[in-house]
Amino acid sequence: MKSRIAVISDIHANADALTIALEEIKKKNVDETVFLGDILTYGCQPVQVLEILIEYKKKNPLIFIKGNHDQFYFDLQSGLKKTSYKLPRFIDESVSWTLKKIYPLLLEDIFVWHENYRIGDVYFSHANPFAYGDWSYVEQTKDLHMSFEELRKKDVFAGVFGHSHRQLFMGVKKNILNKMGSYSANGTDIDQLIINTGTIGQPRGKGIGYTLLNMENDKLYNASFEKIKMDFDNSIDLIQQTKLSKESKKKLIDYLEM
Repeated sequence: MKSRIAVISDIHANADALTIALEEIKKKNVDETVFLGDILTYGCQPVQVLEILIEYKKKNPLIFIKGNHDQFYFDLQSGLKKTSYKLPRFIDESVSWTLKKIYPLLLEDIFVWHENYRIGDVYFSHANPFAYGDWSYVEQTKDLHMSFEELRKKDVFAGVFGHSHRQLFMGVKKNILNKMGSYSANGTDIDQLIINTGTIGQPRGKGIGYTLLNMENDKLYNASFEKIKMDFDNSIDLIQQTKLSKESKKKLIDYLEM
């Protein structure tokens, strides 16, 4: 059996970018879409993003995995006064602004959420292969080796994550790391693979996009990062129009300036 999977992550309330991404994904004839978390915060189109995802899910198989920003809203909307850890001021302001905009919608109730997900020999989670609630990044050499070890324990070939907003293809062969631009089972000799699918909504100077996975008989056959082109002028204008502090506006806009 063959299947094609699109993986998106870190929308962060950017409906403009999400619309472009889903239009591109529809052209790829995917069998399933996996969303790796962080629907909201930072951007200023939270309601529009939720509406787009609700409509997309009506016609397309869509898996939702919890991210740390999703957990913020689960906690605060359930009556907890604080998030699971202290937030920087600009994030705290953005979360408070977003809560007011999406009321009375309860994020946790809109979709069926997973802490992680597995398709064949591929493991999906928001940040890393460790326990849910561990939001550490998988970027440094030590973290990559620890993550590969955890994936071996889970008996999977590949781990696919988001969270860092920075796209990455990293293979390992006999404990030696090998940074790649894509993956193909034909001609790529590695023991395991870690993919970071980057971000849709907040590029942090690194661009935006999604990942396409092709599976054959429950094994990853090839994977590629699909870049998306768009300008963030409208995203920046919407931030400027809010009543967030000048400091928070600058921080959020700086992330979008490519």
